[in-house]
Amino acid sequence: MSGDAHRAVDAVWKMESARIVAGLVRTVGDVGLAEEFAQDALLAALEQWPGAGVPDNPGAWLMAVAKRRAIDHLRREERLGLRHEQLAHDLAVRQDTAGAAGAAEAGIDAALDDEVGDDVLRLMFVSCHPALPAESRVALTLRLLGGLRTEEIARAFLVPEPTVAQRVVRAKRTIATLRIPFEVPEGPDRAARLSSVLGVVYLVFNEGYAASAGDDWMRQDLCQEALRLGRLLAGLAPGEAEVHGLVALMELQASRAAARTGPSGEPVALHEQNRGRWDQLLIRRGFAALLRARQCAAPFGPYVLQAAIAACHARARTAEETDWTQINALYEALARVLPTPVVQLNRAVALAMAGGPQAGLALADTLVGEPVFKGYHRLSSVRGDLLARLGRHEEARREFERAAALTLNGPERAVLTGRAAACADMAARKEAVPGAAGSVTTGPGTAGSGAAAPGTTGPGTAGSGTAAPGAATPEGAVQGRATPRTVLTLAEAATAFLARDDLDASTVRSYRQTMNRLRRDLGDDIPLPDVSAARVAEIFGAAWGDAAPATWNRHRGAVRSFCAWAAGQGPPAGDRGPAAGGPGGGVPRDLAAGLGRRPEPRGRTHPMDRPRVEALWERPDIAPRERALWLLLHESAAGAGPVLSLNVEDLDLAGRRGKVATGSGWVHWRSGTAELLPRLVAGRRRGPLFLSDRRPGPGRPPAPADLCPETGRRRLSYERAEYLFKRATGHTLDQLRTR
Repeated sequence: MSGDAHRAVDAVWKMESARIVAGLVRTVGDVGLAEEFAQDALLAALEQWPGAGVPDNPGAWLMAVAKRRAIDHLRREERLGLRHEQLAHDLAVRQDTAGAAGAAEAGIDAALDDEVGDDVLRLMFVSCHPALPAESRVALTLRLLGGLRTEEIARAFLVPEPTVAQRVVRAKRTIATLRIPFEVPEGPDRAARLSSVLGVVYLVFNEGYAASAGDDWMRQDLCQEALRLGRLLAGLAPGEAEVHGLVALMELQASRAAARTGPSGEPVALHEQNRGRWDQLLIRRGFAALLRARQCAAPFGPYVLQAAIAACHARARTAEETDWTQINALYEALARVLPTPVVQLNRAVALAMAGGPQAGLALADTLVGEPVFKGYHRLSSVRGDLLARLGRHEEARREFERAAALTLNGPERAVLTGRAAACADMAARKEAVPGAAGSVTTGPGTAGSGAAAPGTTGPGTAGSGTAAPGAATPEGAVQGRATPRTVLTLAEAATAFLARDDLDASTVRSYRQTMNRLRRDLGDDIPLPDVSAARVAEIFGAAWGDAAPATWNRHRGAVRSFCAWAAGQGPPAGDRGPAAGGPGGGVPRDLAAGLGRRPEPRGRTHPMDRPRVEALWERPDIAPRERALWLLLHESAAGAGPVLSLNVEDLDLAGRRGKVATGSGWVHWRSGTAELLPRLVAGRRRGPLFLSDRRPGPGRPPAPADLCPETGRRRLSYERAEYLFKRATGHTLDQLRTR
């Protein structure tokens, strides 16, 4: 029983301490005294609950004990004042004083029994006052609002316990000395003070999400505490967009926690994480918080924009599907709102993913002289990664070593040290390649006497330069022998492959997902002849081993198409000889040799049975929009695409038909749909007929044709419509067609 009681005390204290302390501060007017009374209540619980049992309402029990301590204090203060000032008062005066004490007791009863949400919000603003140093704000907030003990805070931030205790004491003394009012600021001060509160909460979260020091990459307890404080703040200030933005950001980032570390606790990069381990509940909570932020009708602040960036990652089912162009645009908007060097560094990463490593490195290089990065390892880490992607391995090695020396986190230091060693190995291999220093072999046993074009090599030699296909032939080449050509890297070959004029936009988009995955896992600067079918098979197994057959076959087809294109640029690697050449520099015959084609389900889609369809219209739980859509599909026998493309202005309700926006045809329906559509349109005159539930977020603005000008909502997508129907029936929309 004793162990259960102590666990109950800890749990109740974490949930109720903020409410108790906040109510007491408003009454006694002193943060230190209020916490002292609340601690007295906690001590009483630790003494009494193990023997007497946990009360039915433990929070109310703690509040009652703290209330009595506060009342006793007020009575002592009152009596002390009487002794000093009114020693000669008669009995009547004493009775009046007793009445005053009784009134004070009634007043504190009322104060503590009232709604205390505003008090907790006031306590947040006091604890995070800008007059306090940042570390003191964090310590005091976790102590008063998080209910953490001094030793817990010290352990979380890896500092001595006396240091935390001193920070808390100094913070309380500063609050008392400056007489910081116990109130929620209004007017022009509110935004700055709210920013301070949000900054403290996010600082706690960041320390848990990516620990600045120690042997652990993450500290989940701090992440959870920050999330709890953020959700509490969102409930107390529901009209503040930035509060909801911060909650959305933390929810979405916390959703990746299980995938951010490997079996040994080592950090796992975002693009390498198993997204199947992301917490879908937290992602949904994050999306909901972001929606609430947008509904506040306030300009997008830094936390809302960062949450929109996190939402772009959360929406991507694979790393290859990440919309880096949109993320880069959001970082540009963030840099305008929050023009700090750290934001610019993050923008450099996004720019590198969207526009290539050279563009990202150019932006990162402008930050080298910033004082904030003097002892900050992230800049060196980012520059090292971009330099490695550009094939500048020796420079990358130095940057990774510098980053490893600066970081205080053990697992991160191990990763950076490993990357430095890998770059050193690549640099050594590059130096060992014949001709890398500028000379070139022009044929078997024949040396060229002129200066080689950058990256040119002789036949059968793995080049690592960056010259474009068709680079100038070195002077002195022996006539009749092979003309040396550039050996393309994987990045150069993939770029040229995707730049072909005979590929439409959708094919390029599909092929790019495959090529980006190969480039990430193999490295941009790997010579094309060094790419092996076995390595490609390993990458496929890790990336798409559990994917649907259609997805596997689509990526397999992209690799086969790439091989066919590369073969047209030069002879296969296995056939290279003295006459080999061409800009391809040799490529294996079929990089998809280890990728068997997976059988895809075939056959006609069978419509739903009539009894099941008829039962569907009788269900009371179907929303009006879904009921109208499904009945229209059933009565018209049209496809979901044409039906979802219908616009209000193109409806002929009297004629029971609508013009398809994507073509010249019409969709016709019968009486059941004719009865439902007028209620669905509900006075709208323009825009999509079927609308989504929510307004679009800042990260994915729809095309003007897909946006309702009257409601601000976007057109219902096919994916969402299919999901809703599957959830309700277990069938697909195509199965709604009549037999």
